[in-house]
Amino acid sequence: MKNKKLALTIIIAIGLIIAVIGINSVRKNSSVNATGKNLNSEIEYTVSKDDISISVSESGNVNSTDKRIIKSEINGTVENIYVTEGDTVERNQILTSLKSETSSGNQAEINSINLNIEKSKRELNDLYNSQNELNIYAPVSGVISGLSIEEGNQISTNYNIANIKDTDNSYIEVYFTKDQYDKISISDSVSIFMTKFFATETGTVIEKDSTPVQMGGGTFGYLVTVKMSNPGGYGVGDLAQITVSNSQGTYQGMNIGEIIDIKEEKVTSKISGKIKSVNTENGKYVNKGDIIATIEGEDISLQIAEKQNTIERYNSQIEDLVEGDTIYSPMKGTVLKISVSEEEVVDRTTALMTVADLENMEVIISVDELDINKIKLNQPANITSDVYPNEKFTGKVTKISMEGITQNGVTTYDVTIKLDDRKSLMSGMNVDVEISADSRENVLTVPINAVHRLNGDYMVTVKDSAGNKSDVKVELGLATKNKVEITSGLNEGDVVVYNAVQSTNTQMPGGMNVMMPGVGVSRPGGNTVIRQEGPRQ
Repeated sequence: MKNKKLALTIIIAIGLIIAVIGINSVRKNSSVNATGKNLNSEIEYTVSKDDISISVSESGNVNSTDKRIIKSEINGTVENIYVTEGDTVERNQILTSLKSETSSGNQAEINSINLNIEKSKRELNDLYNSQNELNIYAPVSGVISGLSIEEGNQISTNYNIANIKDTDNSYIEVYFTKDQYDKISISDSVSIFMTKFFATETGTVIEKDSTPVQMGGGTFGYLVTVKMSNPGGYGVGDLAQITVSNSQGTYQGMNIGEIIDIKEEKVTSKISGKIKSVNTENGKYVNKGDIIATIEGEDISLQIAEKQNTIERYNSQIEDLVEGDTIYSPMKGTVLKISVSEEEVVDRTTALMTVADLENMEVIISVDELDINKIKLNQPANITSDVYPNEKFTGKVTKISMEGITQNGVTTYDVTIKLDDRKSLMSGMNVDVEISADSRENVLTVPINAVHRLNGDYMVTVKDSAGNKSDVKVELGLATKNKVEITSGLNEGDVVVYNAVQSTNTQMPGGMNVMMPGVGVSRPGGNTVIRQEGPRQ
């Protein structure tokens, strides 16, 4: 009996021990579930320089910058369709003809009038050319000399009216070796060192002479003439060291160049006639394109006016004959869609076809109000399409809407991106657009998790060589979800420490949310949220 009581006592004691262990285990698990499973590890990061950029990404459809729906102008039937879908058409090209109760067979007469219009236009162009030759223009800028005409003088074709001295520029002659000469081209840039004045000017190559000139010692030189804008002070005979630069290299003259006499350009008449007026005099400065003199030609002006009126009359006749019956393309483009067929009945509201300019394509995307201030005109954009995954397309921002569209409490703004080259993209295709909003190169950056907030300031924890830690106030620049630019407060090589925290909960004990500048709250249409959670050590 005594042994049974002892055994019972031992069983009860063991049960109590198991119960206590079980309760402690439950409490421990409950504590873990309440706080989350924490794995803290301190990370050291050496501050270094890196590139950082932010962008805005959205999706949209490719469309033509100019797409027009062409409608019927009369009530009637479609008589003929002269194009098919996919055809390229020119402006004013006939697309279709319509038949109405008042239509009549006027096409032959229209064709005849069109021929007359083309003939009159050619004649008008000839008259314009003749009228232009009545004015004698200055071929270059400079000072007039040797003026040899007066009002009322009768002159012949190619008569030398005057000379113009180019006083704005100086011309320098210099010789180059054959190899250098062959690599130098007209309009190449020139560096000009004026040896007497110890001054450097710029100029361009304007002439080359392929005639070899004996330079002594059995070498030959080839003459190159350089034009330099003369700021004043340089004169004939001044010496200059000439260096020509282009994509092939840099070439220095084999001798010292020398400013030559002022160049003169002759002013001649292209036609003969009687001088009506003279608009300059010897010693007067003129600009290129100024009218030096005018030859009488009232008859030409009258003929031009008459020919213009003739063309207008022809056009009015055609309008009367084709009133609403013939439909022309309003633009150069491609026929995207034909909405009618021949003999189909139409009225004044019927859409006949759609023509679009497929050489100029654009994408309109909706950008969230939190990101719209990052977008600027002419910013570059990268465009991708699932249809052509291996093709890269580029464009730039051409329009930013000033009026937002609000739906479900979210406001967006339309941003237009014009494609540089649509390549194989077709109207209506879906694309993804990434606009490069801002970027910095070779700047100090740290991981975004290394930054925390203290009393309204942004701080990082710095560790010195002795292992001591201290909070340092920093100024921030651009920020992405991974890293942030440091504009002040840190130096390259500083060691920053922070904790990497993994948690089964979304909010750790003592956690804090850090909002970086330039980073918005996540919401439909928005892009980026930077959030750091966990206790700061």
